Amino acid sequence: MLLFMVLRVVVLAALETYAQQTDLRQKETVRLLEDFQSYVTEEQLAASDVEGITRWVDEHDFTLLELYQDHVLVYSSFVPERQDLNHEGQAAPFYDWTPRAPVFFTDGQLDAVLYCDVLRANAMLATRMLTLGCIALFLGVFLLGCRRIVRYICLLSEEIQAMEGGDLDHPVTVQGADELTTLASCLDSMRKTLNRQHQEKAEADARVKNLITEMSHDLRTPLTTLLLYTEIVREGRYDGQAQLQEYLAKIDTKARQIKQMSDNLFEYALVTRDAPADMDPPARFSQIFEEPLADMAEQLQQHGFACALRLGGEDVVLTVRGQYVRRVLDNITSNLLKYADPSQPVEVDYVRDETRAGLSFANQALPEAPGTDRTRVGFESVQAMMARMQADVRVEREPGHYRITLLFPITQE
Repeated sequence: MLLFMVLRVVVLAALETYAQQTDLRQKETVRLLEDFQSYVTEEQLAASDVEGITRWVDEHDFTLLELYQDHVLVYSSFVPERQDLNHEGQAAPFYDWTPRAPVFFTDGQLDAVLYCDVLRANAMLATRMLTLGCIALFLGVFLLGCRRIVRYICLLSEEIQAMEGGDLDHPVTVQGADELTTLASCLDSMRKTLNRQHQEKAEADARVKNLITEMSHDLRTPLTTLLLYTEIVREGRYDGQAQLQEYLAKIDTKARQIKQMSDNLFEYALVTRDAPADMDPPARFSQIFEEPLADMAEQLQQHGFACALRLGGEDVVLTVRGQYVRRVLDNITSNLLKYADPSQPVEVDYVRDETRAGLSFANQALPEAPGTDRTRVGFESVQAMMARMQADVRVEREPGHYRITLLFPITQE
């Protein structure tokens, strides 16, 4: 509409200027009079044929026609329906400056006075053309805009179908600043949420799988020890009742440990770094590690390993959970039995820094598998249990050599 109004003002001003600088009105008047004479001749009109004359006037917009006979008005396009004009017999005002021309009818000659508002006619024509042009321009712009919107909708449809097919990595195209943009942004947020949920589900499935693997790994060590002592008792490879009772006590301990691990299966599944464990009362280093280290050394010796224990003389106070400590040591023992070189001793050292104390386990890897990660199996559960005790575990790897260090916070006495 704004473009139409601006162009209309410009065109009308241009027409007015052109009309003033040329004899457009005179030329158009002469042309119309010639056209009227041709019409009268072709139709063989008489001066009294009002309907035929009026028909020609109606076909030419902004045209006025008067016919005079001997200065008497016989026809006027103002009142063409009056048939008595030629009966008044009165002379009408007739000015010399008024353009006039003779028109020859079948029954005689009349003087024609014709006035045509050429400027207004051309302005009307220009207005119509501008109207059509602006409407066409509006429709073109509108259709182009609709085409862009339709293409965007088709693109969103294809991306939604890709999401439906499981492709959640391809982002949804967000462009523009309208309602479709808001919809696309919401769809992209939904895609990210679904992708995150799928990843969390995959991670949960992996954790369940790791849980089964680690639980089996943790159960294998005490079960192996239990079977070993059971075989010794069954075959009678002991010296006296005292040693027999000792073996039976170890069998009972391992059986109870397996039972405790089974009872705590769900708790074990929920082991996280963020949830601290219920700790045992503070105890001396020797009280915490004496029995688990003795079992570890005996089990290694049963499989042909030499175990070098260097625990020093310091006996600090630690606050730990004995169940987790035993399971961590069982995990380390199981990995040593699988991956350590039995021809080289397993070194167990007491270590301490300013606020922590613990143990360091070092071993030589089997030469036939130099690239194997000896701490991989069950190590995530070791890290989780150490984290719950507010303790730290470090792994140092060198070619063919591994060292695991366990550090527990020292409790002030």
